[in-house]
This record gives sequence, structure tokens and C-alpha cells, in this order.
Amino acid sequence: MARTSAAKSAVAKATVEDSAVVDTSSAVENIESVEVEQENESVVEKPIKVASLSKDDEIDVVSLIPNVSYKDFHTGDIYNWDEVGQVESLTFEVVQRMWQQSKDYFKSMWLKPLDERVVKKLGLKDAYEKYDFLMDEANYTKDNIDEICDCIANTPSALKFSLCNKVKSLVSSGKVTDISVIRAMERNLKIDLLDLVR
Repeated sequence: MARTSAAKSAVAKATVEDSAVVDTSSAVENIESVEVEQENESVVEKPIKVASLSKDDEIDVVSLIPNVSYKDFHTGDIYNWDEVGQVESLTFEVVQRMWQQSKDYFKSMWLKPLDERVVKKLGLKDAYEKYDFLMDEANYTKDNIDEICDCIANTPSALKFSLCNKVKSLVSSGKVTDISVIRAMERNLKIDLLDLVR
């Protein structure tokens, strides 16, 4: 019987040691698979969580056209943007009241909040992307002329003044020299640009 119990204990010991080895190797495999998964996770871009806005958050708002003013009837404060590119700081609460009072401040692209959270919250991302496309001098090429013309046709009339000045400066500085592009801009903006060509 001693022989049997010794044999059983040897088998049990071997089984425990073998299973420990198996468990260890499977644990190593699990660790490796976790590491691979972690490496793959780093390749996949996760959306960045945007912090929520509070009513007291300061939001910089830039003017896209000259001579814009807003009176906040709740506080009596008056905000003025005299020139294109002028920036005023408003609280998010004031921006919301401005939006509620007259959406034209933003939909007509008179003003642009410089905080992407606000642009997203007001649903203006596409409109401002078109504006940025029109203001990018690299887009004034023969390849993009149809898209430029479509954007100009859908641009609010108040913004066309700023756009005319931008196109005039591009032509006069020699950054836009393609005659077909210049002619298309003349037709769409109803301005004379050929006199500005160097």
C-alpha cells in the first residue's frame, strides 16, 4: 500500500507541477494577448471627450465682418467689434443669449466663437468649415474653382465684403495668378480683379 500511495502522491505531484506549468504558460499567453490588445488599442483613435460648458466659461468671439455690435439686455453690457479679426471675450451665458436673441450673429457669419465646443453646441461646424475653406489661399486653384464658386454662392451677403477684400489681396500680392481663377472670382463676386494682376 505504501507503494500505491507513493505512486499516487508522485502522480499528484507531477499533475500539480504540470498543471502549474500549463497554467503559467497560459498566463504568459494571456499576458501577451493583453499586451497585443493594448498595442492595438493605442493605434485606434478614441474620440476625445470634450469638457462641458458652464455659463461662466469665457469664450473668445472673433469678428468676421467689420462693425458688429451686440447689447446684452439682461446685463446691459454692449460688445463692439469694429474691425475684422477683433476679439471680444464673452461668457458662455452671454453667447447663449446672443444666439437666442438673433441667430444671424453666427449663421450669417458675422461672428465666430473661437471655442470648438461652442461651435459644435450651436451646430455651426459645417458653416465655419466653409468659411475656413474660403479664407485659405491655397484653395484658390483651378482644381478647386467649382467648389470655391459654390461656397461663394452660398455665402451670406455681409461676409462677401470681407471675402472680396481677401480675394483682392490674394490677386494683388501675386498669390493667385491663374487667369481662369481670377475670372471666376470676378463673375461670382461681381468685382474687377484683372487690374490688380501684376
